[in-house]
Amino acid sequence: MRYPYHPLVWHSVWLRRSIYLGLLATFAASLLTPVSHAQLAGYPAPRDPDYKKALTATVEDLMPIARLMAKKPSRRMALSPGYGIKPGENVLIVVSTRFDARVLEAIRRAIVEAGAKVDIVRTHAVEPKAQSANAGQEELQFQGEGGAAPQSRLSGARGTRALFEANISVGGSGYDLVIEGAGGPNPKADYRWEYIPWDTIDKFMYSMAAFPYEVQESMDKQMWKTITTARKIHATDPEGTDITWSWDPKFEGMLRENWPGYEILKQGHISPMPLFMSPEEANANGKIAGTINHAGTFPHMTLTIQKNEITKIEGGGEFGKRWDEVLQDCKKVGIKYPGFPAVGCGWFEEAAIGTDPWRTRDLPAEIRNRYVWERGRSGVIHWGLGVSQNFEYHPAIQEWYRQNASKVKRGGGHNHIHTYLTTMDITDAAGKVTRVIDKGHLTFLDDPEVRRIAAKFGNPDELLTERWIPPYPGINLPGNYMNDYARDPYAFIHPLQEAKRKLSGWNPEEGN
Repeated sequence: MRYPYHPLVWHSVWLRRSIYLGLLATFAASLLTPVSHAQLAGYPAPRDPDYKKALTATVEDLMPIARLMAKKPSRRMALSPGYGIKPGENVLIVVSTRFDARVLEAIRRAIVEAGAKVDIVRTHAVEPKAQSANAGQEELQFQGEGGAAPQSRLSGARGTRALFEANISVGGSGYDLVIEGAGGPNPKADYRWEYIPWDTIDKFMYSMAAFPYEVQESMDKQMWKTITTARKIHATDPEGTDITWSWDPKFEGMLRENWPGYEILKQGHISPMPLFMSPEEANANGKIAGTINHAGTFPHMTLTIQKNEITKIEGGGEFGKRWDEVLQDCKKVGIKYPGFPAVGCGWFEEAAIGTDPWRTRDLPAEIRNRYVWERGRSGVIHWGLGVSQNFEYHPAIQEWYRQNASKVKRGGGHNHIHTYLTTMDITDAAGKVTRVIDKGHLTFLDDPEVRRIAAKFGNPDELLTERWIPPYPGINLPGNYMNDYARDPYAFIHPLQEAKRKLSGWNPEEGN
């Protein structure tokens, strides 16, 4: 019998020996079914980095990455933070007690080396509850795109602002830079505010933090230019996505109005659908399908989109059921959210493409509702649908939401589906078609100019290669997609992640 390809076998001998002798012997029967075991041609094989190498790294090992972050320009990019440290600056770092101490110390040292002073506040946090089944419905409970509500009054934007004000109240001058947070739009402030999303050491080593930002800059600029000169976008994915929409030339101006101060919106997270808007001119029609969102997995779900709006939800288990209840409640109440085409709260308003080739799956992803991290990997799309807005720069709209959003379930919401092996074509005004994603691979990684810049830092073939590619039976490994995976994604993913955690020496005491 031919066993399905296992992603943990890809990189190293110690993984290969352990998996074949142990895990595959135990789980092969459950992963295989009597039906067809074909896989689709051309899709990249599953791949993982050496997690054990990351988890055993020292502070000294991390210093080159930390120095890169201290030097990288500060531009308020949620998925591509940089600190831009200048001599004499005052910096405040706020992280939880579960944040990896080695990463924190490396960043502190790098900032001090650059000539700045650092205050550090560590806030209370407890070990996240463990999940034992599909938990995509947990996304409906999120307080924001970055995750659940803070566990400490000093966590989050409000708590951090209070710390800033406390510094001034005791005779300080405040801070030039605040480093706090991990997801969603960066808080608006009169000082620089950057994120620190690397609560575990593997995230710090295998992500954009360690990637040369000059290479990232070149790639993102070319991608942004391709999007803003587009006229039609078409995306397909072997999980069932097939959707087409239009890009109107005025969309770029609308984005600059709604997101002031950004040259590229947003680096590391670039959307060819105007972010947190759903203009009628986009006229999106088709289907979006998948099994993963920011919080967890769910049985296969398909959304039917007509004129930008969700008109039907099929499948998705508890997540699909609860999301449909929100949509139906919005229609029943009859609220028209400002900036959206009509009554309802199921509007297609995001198709954010990750541009970080080194990002990987969080080791405890399936047991801690942690699939949000991997959305930033290059070529991964997280499709966002709902009625979100950029409140920070539009206080009048924020006040409207405060007064009206509570009238419907979950305030209308903003939910996601991730796709990992998408193919996307963009057609410009002259009819030229550019394939920007090919079976999950971001093609800007192959651009000659990007490779030329990458060559200054090492071998472009190594620098521009994705560190992680997820496994899908019936797509990029033998098996049946629906029977072996999509009916119960947790049952397929959990044993794989459990083996990685065991073999790499993962510490459950770390990570938010």
